[in-house]
Order: sequence, then C-alpha cells, then structure tokens
Amino acid sequence: MYSTESYVWGWIAYSAGVLCLFSLFWLLIRKLTSRWVKHVLIIVFLALFFTPVTAYPDNPYLAPAFFVSLYEGVMLADKEAGFQRGLAPILAFSFISVVLYSLIAPIVGRRNRARLR
Repeated sequence: MYSTESYVWGWIAYSAGVLCLFSLFWLLIRKLTSRWVKHVLIIVFLALFFTPVTAYPDNPYLAPAFFVSLYEGVMLADKEAGFQRGLAPILAFSFISVVLYSLIAPIVGRRNRARLR
C-alpha cells in the first residue's frame, strides 16, 4: 500500500504535468479577444484537472476526479455510478468557480478603472 508521502509526491508530479498542459492550453486561447471567455475557459480547465475526490470509496486519499471518473466509467462499466462519482464534483467546482468569478470580476474591474483615472 502507498504511504501518505507517496500520495503527496504523486500530487506534486501530477500538478507539474497539469501546469505543462496549462501552458499549452494558454497558447491555444491567448488570442481570444473576450477576456471573460478566456477567464471562464481557464477556470473550467483548472477545475477539470485539479478537483480532488477519494481514490476509492473506502480510502481517505484523494486523487484527481478526472482520472477517477475516467477509470470508473471505462473500466468498471458494470457499476451503476460510472462517470458520476468524479463528474459531479468537477461540475460543482466548475459551476461555483464561474459564479464566484462572475460576481467578483465586475467589482475588481471597477476598482481597476477607478485607479486608472
């Protein structure tokens, strides 16, 4: 069985890989003219890859929900939940993050415009 330290190092390696993917994703979306669309895409990308969920239902260790959902949906097709155990937290984190962004962004934008005057 893996130790807590193994899981920490696994998350560090995974985070480094996601940040490399994020740099490629940024190259794809950097020329979008709408700042709001660009920010929402970044939020959804980060929520997709950094949302944690328990690796196994009886295990306290966390794993990326994207891969847990992919594994359970493809490999364990006979289970009732399928993709749902990992997908539900991803959708929740994405929704909450976009709502918070839509509430905070106008306030920060007004503050920045007031400073420039």
